Amino acid sequence: MADLKVKIHDLEFKNPVTVASGTFGFGEEMSAFYDMGLLGGIFVKGLTVKNREGNDYPRMAETASGMLNSVGLQNKGIDYFISSIYPNIKDFDTHIIANVNGGTIEEYIEVTEKLNDLEKVTAIELNISCPNVKQGGMLFGISCPSAIAVTDAIRKVYKKTLIVKLSPNVTDIAEMARAVEGAGADSISLINTLLGMAINAETRKPVLSTITGGL
Repeated sequence: MADLKVKIHDLEFKNPVTVASGTFGFGEEMSAFYDMGLLGGIFVKGLTVKNREGNDYPRMAETASGMLNSVGLQNKGIDYFISSIYPNIKDFDTHIIANVNGGTIEEYIEVTEKLNDLEKVTAIELNISCPNVKQGGMLFGISCPSAIAVTDAIRKVYKKTLIVKLSPNVTDIAEMARAVEGAGADSISLINTLLGMAINAETRKPVLSTITGGL
């Protein structure tokens, strides 16, 4: 049988097949239908400091080439994940990678520090496509200084593999990749969703409540 092992930094994956964050929940939802141990890893749904209800409906729209979504990082917060979800997924025979989000660098740090001691969470995927509330909602991942700042802050508090998830909605993604690498990222995740919009031809209004979403 072919050896499908791949290595990302110091993590060895049994194969290169993983599931993208946000598309697979936390794995427990699908475990009744599929053996999680067959996967190389699971990138779990995005985590934040506190409970988030997500955006108003409608927040998903089918397109001719895929789908638009603007779910809005709906989750019950990092403490709920640790107490009620992690115990159900920690025995999956695969890598669990936590997707970390925040509106400030301090929020990113708080979530990350709580993940440090979870043995089966072997890496984090740092989502820098979040609005920086201290900078008027500008995404952390669309300017090198803010991307460097958040990556550097997390590198200082996180002991395991740090994967930074980049946004494609920038002028030069290679520049962003080099910036976060220089700030301590062990790997980059390409890519978060592309900005898109769908219009209802009858109402002449956007389909999504947020007007635009991720394709």
